Amino acid sequence: MCPSRPPDPNAWRNQPWRSRSHPGGPGEPRRSKHPWITSVVVILGLLLGLGAFGALLEGGEKRTSGTASPTKTPTARPSDGAREASPTAPPATAKPPAEPADPSDGRTETPTTPTTKPEPPSTGTAPPGVVVLRVIDGDTLEVRGDGGVLPKDAVARVRLLAIDAPERGACFADDATDRTTELLPPGSRVRAERDTELTDRYDRYLLYVWNEKGIFVNESLVRGGHAEAVLHPPNDKHWPRISDAEDAARQAGAGLWTDCPEPPETSTPPPDSSDSPDSPAPDTPARQDLPDGPPAGVPDVDCSDLSGPVRVGPDDPHRLDRDGDGIGCDAD
Repeated sequence: MCPSRPPDPNAWRNQPWRSRSHPGGPGEPRRSKHPWITSVVVILGLLLGLGAFGALLEGGEKRTSGTASPTKTPTARPSDGAREASPTAPPATAKPPAEPADPSDGRTETPTTPTTKPEPPSTGTAPPGVVVLRVIDGDTLEVRGDGGVLPKDAVARVRLLAIDAPERGACFADDATDRTTELLPPGSRVRAERDTELTDRYDRYLLYVWNEKGIFVNESLVRGGHAEAVLHPPNDKHWPRISDAEDAARQAGAGLWTDCPEPPETSTPPPDSSDSPDSPAPDTPARQDLPDGPPAGVPDVDCSDLSGPVRVGPDDPHRLDRDGDGIGCDAD
């Protein structure tokens, strides 16, 4: 019996299937059959990467040169430390001016306008208040109502309450009228206030009046010595104030209290028939048709408030009889 041959350690290299799968043996690295495919794939990957990188660059340029979007524009907010260190720094909510729109972006933006609220247009309506039309004398004027105390747009005569200015032609009458005109110039607007009684028997409105400067006209005329303080019950709302104004004017010798030692209007007693036999008596039959004059106790009446001459009697409480014949308002 012949001894067997020892196995060949390199026999595996000669196996057909081994040479096809691993031509280099177990120690050799694998090699691709088509190396050009790998090259093509790598080149395509590089091209795609370069294209994406270029698109990113182009988009960045458009964002930096295009219109700033309100949602993409960061608002600068100073930190707490910065606000404490710089108290005069501008508010963080201030927006930067908008950049011009980029035509290539395909979007347009309306330019921003200042946020200052425009003033409302004037309506052309005058402020409320009674309008002064004319001053008749120191304590009487004609006005147009505003729908408050006086009827809307009604022309009415107003008698200033709690005062009595000199009648026209009497001492200090012109000064009183000038002062009332200065306080209440025609065309000005006043605030009117009533008392218990709104009108008198002559359809005059009995009022307290404040001018456009807020001056209480009734009191001002008395304090300046242009009128006396006269109480007409029950209208006494501002009587203490007006009465005190007369006391101050008397002590200071203001206005009529110096220029007119006598009362502004003093009635002259009618001539005695024995001294003047040719003078007609006040109550002759020819005068009996005249109406009686206004009685005492009502706001002072002027001749402009009456339609014609009246019989006033010996007392003449409203000083309407200038010539002392017992007939008031019978002469200019």
